[in-house]
Amino acid sequence: MTKLAQSMPGRHAKCCAYTAMLSGLLVSQLAVGAAQSALMACRELHDDQQRLNCYDALARQSDTREIPAMLAASENDEDAPRRQTETAPDISPLAAHWEIDPESKNGLWTFRAHKPNYFLLGRYTDKVNYQPYDAYLRSVGDPNVGLDHTESKFQLSFKLKTLENLFGRGIDVWFGYTQQSHWQVYNKRISAPFRETNYEPEVFVTIPTDYKLLGLKGRFVNVGFVHQSNGQSNVLSRSWNRIYAQAGFEYGDSFSLLFKPWYRIPEKSGADDNPHITDYMGNFELVAHYKIGNHSFSALGRSTFEFKRGQVQVDWSYPLYQKLRGYLQFTSGHGESLIDYNQHQNTLGIGVMLTDWM
Repeated sequence: MTKLAQSMPGRHAKCCAYTAMLSGLLVSQLAVGAAQSALMACRELHDDQQRLNCYDALARQSDTREIPAMLAASENDEDAPRRQTETAPDISPLAAHWEIDPESKNGLWTFRAHKPNYFLLGRYTDKVNYQPYDAYLRSVGDPNVGLDHTESKFQLSFKLKTLENLFGRGIDVWFGYTQQSHWQVYNKRISAPFRETNYEPEVFVTIPTDYKLLGLKGRFVNVGFVHQSNGQSNVLSRSWNRIYAQAGFEYGDSFSLLFKPWYRIPEKSGADDNPHITDYMGNFELVAHYKIGNHSFSALGRSTFEFKRGQVQVDWSYPLYQKLRGYLQFTSGHGESLIDYNQHQNTLGIGVMLTDWM
């Protein structure tokens, strides 16, 4: 009995040590399991921007030295899809595109998509605008030389952030640039020129919001200055400057609405390249975007507040190959380009899209 009693304290100490060690291992395994689940949830996100935001949010909460090991361990985690909705950050496509939420912030001076980026291999118009090019076409001296009804059209658009989270309120300052070109690529008679290119730099401030309006959630307001011109001179020159506000709304993850009214900065009558441009291209723009599965539909409308003239554009993009998407675009009205601001036409184009509105 004496020997047994003497041995009890040592056995009790060893038991406590084993218990502590097992508890530590259990806690460690639970932590690694949670991290693996979170990483797998990030990997399951199909949108590149959301996936990057998910990893960034996880990195801020974890020791980044453990991430490669956890990534490797997560390969065999079959339960991750079930836990995805519990672990993935709740960032909507609209919030990710404009970096509204703290989890969606991606730092300064990196390129992001702004407006849609696309290339229409063919775009047909029912009414070619010969008037601006009349002097050039007459100088050629060949009645068979003219502009084709079918050309290509493409748009490149990006933005980058210059200031982030001003005053601790999530306010960001951006520089944006959009270039849209109309290319007579099939017109070999006049050496396939670029018929018109519009350049659109802008500076704007994004202010996060959180309110409900007609069942929609108001997510942000942009306030900015935009210059748009075609870089030409004399009779082909077109340009205007505007101050605008833009409100962004969403309904779930599938629907977004952008409302953008503007004010044109007046120019002297003798220096105005396109007088009464607002009578044709309007005072505001409204963009609605809706996703159904892997298909995206959008409608863009520009008009005056009296709803005279303006333009309507309807888009459909669909899966084509990996991240490349097929794209169909229809427009009707005035102002598809600056040189055509007072020309009414209907166009139909087909091509590929790289990035959408959100």
